[in-house]
Amino acid sequence: MISIFLGAGFSVLGGVPLASQLFDRQPNVDVISRQRLIERVLQGWNKWHALTGQTPEQYLSVLESNGGQQWHDATWYVALVIALRMGRVELVGMSPKITRHNINRTSGVTAHEQFWTTIFSCTEDVSVITTNYDVLIERGLRHKPRPRVPRPGFHYGCGPEQLEGGGYPSYAHIQRIRVEGRIPLLKLHGSVSWSIKGDRIIRYHDCRPAIRGDAAIIAPITEKSVPKIFQPVWDCAASTLTNSDNWIIVGYSFPPYDLAVSELFRSSATRGVRVHVLNPDPAVADRVRALLPNAIVEWYRGLPDALTELPKILI
Repeated sequence: MISIFLGAGFSVLGGVPLASQLFDRQPNVDVISRQRLIERVLQGWNKWHALTGQTPEQYLSVLESNGGQQWHDATWYVALVIALRMGRVELVGMSPKITRHNINRTSGVTAHEQFWTTIFSCTEDVSVITTNYDVLIERGLRHKPRPRVPRPGFHYGCGPEQLEGGGYPSYAHIQRIRVEGRIPLLKLHGSVSWSIKGDRIIRYHDCRPAIRGDAAIIAPITEKSVPKIFQPVWDCAASTLTNSDNWIIVGYSFPPYDLAVSELFRSSATRGVRVHVLNPDPAVADRVRALLPNAIVEWYRGLPDALTELPKILI
């Protein structure tokens, strides 16, 4: 089995900002309440950054430790910024709405489509693990098999599943969809299309949780911990990595503060494993070698440059 681990560098190709870029520009939204949210969050960030010069991750960590409305606003803002890159604001009737943020469409990212085509032309014995919140991976894998592309479709680790939500915000005639593919997709830090109700993760076919302010995500803070509700996803990821002979790690830089993910890799490398690091920075491969001294670690350029090397990796 091959385990594919996708980090932020994968989603950057689709226009999704890195954590360091979350506060770089003011996004366009549809209603006054969300516009005021963005203004509040950016005002707080700009004031704090001017005083400290520190990073967005450090700022979010401070807010998380304080809790309260500022922390709620910041997590809503983070999810909203990501969701807005999945769709766009357009007029529906006579009102602006955030639309086209559903998962049942192609990614539209050439490098992503070429990546998945290369993978699934060689094998379907694959699991996908990610720290990304966006739905570009869902769009690339497709929610059900598409043999001609080729795409085997995905599920969220528990097999076929009916997703919540009809049309949003105003397309009530759109039917709910069902994920019924063969590839497990394990989202360690949650998703802009997930919400939490009681002790359950509710998965939608679009990004409405991020838009309305209750997305189930682990925000990009220093020294992340794993909430209990996400533990089954992490356990499944650990099992997947342990049972894989080859890991392909794309666009993840192994930041020193992301201790939980580093420990997931370290504890899962219980036997000799070959690790293929696809990243523009060769120093990332050195970090992996230090973390996994018994692994065979090979470095390749990041996407899209590494697409020519991918068939050799899959042999």
